[in-house]
Amino acid sequence: MNINRKSIAAVGLIVIGVLMVFGKFSPMLHSLMSHLIGLIFPIALIVLGYYALQNGRKVLGTILAVIGTLVIFSKLSFLIGPMIGIALVAGGVYMLKSRRQTY
Repeated sequence: MNINRKSIAAVGLIVIGVLMVFGKFSPMLHSLMSHLIGLIFPIALIVLGYYALQNGRKVLGTILAVIGTLVIFSKLSFLIGPMIGIALVAGGVYMLKSRRQTY
């Protein structure tokens, strides 16, 4: 069997289809699969935007990449918010510990 782009795409479609089917039949897997499928779409938008940029379609590639990035940020906001908070606390602690006496 020759491995080329079409066979890789076909295997990818089969895997996504199987994950979607198992997600419908198992309630426990359904929530996990819905989150994973929800992340696949924006990642696909970013990849398509990258390919459009590589082929010289700057406007289309930029639009797709920006939309994909914004969707990823909105999907991962439950992680990004606490990470920003932790970074602010760590920065404040670092500033207090390394406070230099300036007159």
